Amino acid sequence: MLGDLWGGAVAALIAIPQAMALGLLAFAALGPSWAAVGVVAAMLASVVGGVVAGVIPAGNCHMMGARTSVTVVFAGILSTLVTHPLLQTPQGPDVPQVLTLAFIALFLSGLIQAGFGLLGVGRTIKFVPYPVIAGFMNGIAILMFISQLPPTLGLEGGHTLQDLWHGTAAVKPASLLVCIAVVAAIFAAPRIARRIPTLVFGLIIGIVMHYSIAWFAPGAVGGEVGELPAIDFAPHELIAMARLTLRDDIYIWFALLLPSALLLAAVASLDGLLAAVVTDPVTHGRHNSSRLLTSQGAANAVAAAFGALPAISSTHTRVASYLAGGRTPRCAVFHGLFMLASLVTLATLIARVPTAALAGVIIYTAWTLVDRWTRDLIRRLKVVDIDRGEILLNLAVVIAVALSLVLLNIMAAFAIGIVSTVMLLLFKLSGSPVRRALDGTVRSSLKIRAPEARAVLRPQARQIRILELEGIIFFGTADSLQSEVENLPHDARYLILDFRHVTEIDASGARALETIGQTAGRRNLRVLLSHVRPGEGHGSYLQALGVDAVMTKEHWFSDLDRALEWTEDRLLERARFEDAPELQPREMAVFDGFDAAEMAIIETLLQRQELVNGDVIFREGDAGDRMYLIARGAVSIKVQIAGESRARRLATFVPGVFFGEMAMLEGERRSADAFAKGERVTLYSIDAEALVRIGHDHPQLGAKLYRNLGRELAARLRITSGALRALE
Repeated sequence: MLGDLWGGAVAALIAIPQAMALGLLAFAALGPSWAAVGVVAAMLASVVGGVVAGVIPAGNCHMMGARTSVTVVFAGILSTLVTHPLLQTPQGPDVPQVLTLAFIALFLSGLIQAGFGLLGVGRTIKFVPYPVIAGFMNGIAILMFISQLPPTLGLEGGHTLQDLWHGTAAVKPASLLVCIAVVAAIFAAPRIARRIPTLVFGLIIGIVMHYSIAWFAPGAVGGEVGELPAIDFAPHELIAMARLTLRDDIYIWFALLLPSALLLAAVASLDGLLAAVVTDPVTHGRHNSSRLLTSQGAANAVAAAFGALPAISSTHTRVASYLAGGRTPRCAVFHGLFMLASLVTLATLIARVPTAALAGVIIYTAWTLVDRWTRDLIRRLKVVDIDRGEILLNLAVVIAVALSLVLLNIMAAFAIGIVSTVMLLLFKLSGSPVRRALDGTVRSSLKIRAPEARAVLRPQARQIRILELEGIIFFGTADSLQSEVENLPHDARYLILDFRHVTEIDASGARALETIGQTAGRRNLRVLLSHVRPGEGHGSYLQALGVDAVMTKEHWFSDLDRALEWTEDRLLERARFEDAPELQPREMAVFDGFDAAEMAIIETLLQRQELVNGDVIFREGDAGDRMYLIARGAVSIKVQIAGESRARRLATFVPGVFFGEMAMLEGERRSADAFAKGERVTLYSIDAEALVRIGHDHPQLGAKLYRNLGRELAARLRITSGALRALE
């Protein structure tokens, strides 16, 4: 209890000068005569926020009060209403009605925030692009600085900045000195007055300096806050709002106020959530986003009824209260009670606070509000060897939002920010989706072919083109992809679009694939899709949009290697390699250079075997006691990967190729499965003991055999190296 009491007191000590400054900022559009009302409204925000935070806590030591961001939005609403034609009287704007309408907007924003909390929007509202947030923060800082120029220069009695164009007689330079002294004192406070809160120390210096100058030179400084209005703690604004809703033209005002209420709710929600995120590590707690928005919504609805400024989650008061011993929701209630007591007992002293000193507090607050990320980006522009284009694009969004906020209004700034970031994202995503362009000479299939087949494929491999795609295939990249295909060399006969790195496809991307298929057909170019399976992932989406009508599913392959093998097989069909008669052992590359006598010795050791499609030759883990040679058909080598439902193919061997030699030579067990592939598969095999006998009984023959084995293995390694380079 004592820690909560002391925490609430320390938080109030910090909040008082800030609330006074924000009160002047909020009611600046109404003129100097309303400054005292603004101060009371800002302090009441802490009172209401403290009590509601105690009743509906969103985290340990959760506190609410007036904050710069929502105060500027509220000030913008007042500024808009003050100039509205329907609110003008012969004596000027109808300020009471202006205030009532502004508090209706605040009340509506409270209901909207409570709705956000009940619907769980707190988890999604945080996804506003950071350049937009940074632009808002910087724009608010600029507006705060501009709004404080009149009190900084000592302008009062209705004088504004426009009067400076006609002369500087109304300027009081001593007020400028007071403001500068306050800002300097706040910056110096951590070094020379560590036990006093920085804002309090700066305000004390400003008050002392103001009255010292006024003693020696009356009239050389500006005015003070002025007498505070009497407080009877009755919800007068609630009564005024109820009366206004009975008018016939209330629908017109609701239509005008609803966008402002939505913006105020969005800014309050976002800033409140950010404040909670920032202070959670300090207080060793974790806030509840939905409960926080509900709490803020209730606080703002109550604040509107009592004529207070918007109240949202605070950073400085929460941290100060926690460090002073506050731990439970009671510290927020104590904070509100201390603010209320200050408003009652210190009203006379608050009325005598110079506006120039409060302007210094606001200018310091504006400086701290300048986004640090933006400052870091500007510093990074000086760094050599860095992508300045990316930095400049983000700075452009920040500047656009900030200037829109200053020169136009908050709604325009928010719209411009969102549109700018979306356009920036589209610009970044709208490059070419082609990660890499290869041809068949760089990337070939893992199918191990006879030397004669490789010799035929080598000059024709450039007819195979591979486009590795990446990212999102959508309306921003579809045209670029079509251009890449149209610019392919005229000798290309097969195009493989590899979807391995593609994350998403939209309708425009699917339509682009249809167009590519139609264009390719007219130029005798066959298009294949790899890493696309019918009924799964991208394949399911493309089927739903009818792409399979142009790019038939028999040209869709589960990986790039299968697509490459298919294209290579089609090229070899012209030379009828796949339909060639059964090879005799003497025609195989491993026996190249053997004479008739040597082949006679080899043939006595070979064992012939006939298989059909799908027959198992060996399984992973079997003894590796023999090597196989393919005379007809093909053999597929597969391995089962842990966590995958289907086996992964490692290679396919065709006539004239040997396999199974590694396990035999090493004396190890099989590391993969081998299956027959084709209607008729003919194999020859030779076991390890036979090879040992050859080396012992016929050394020259054994040396020749091992030399041919080494040469073929080297050729395979060269193919594998090319495939690995293509994957980099």
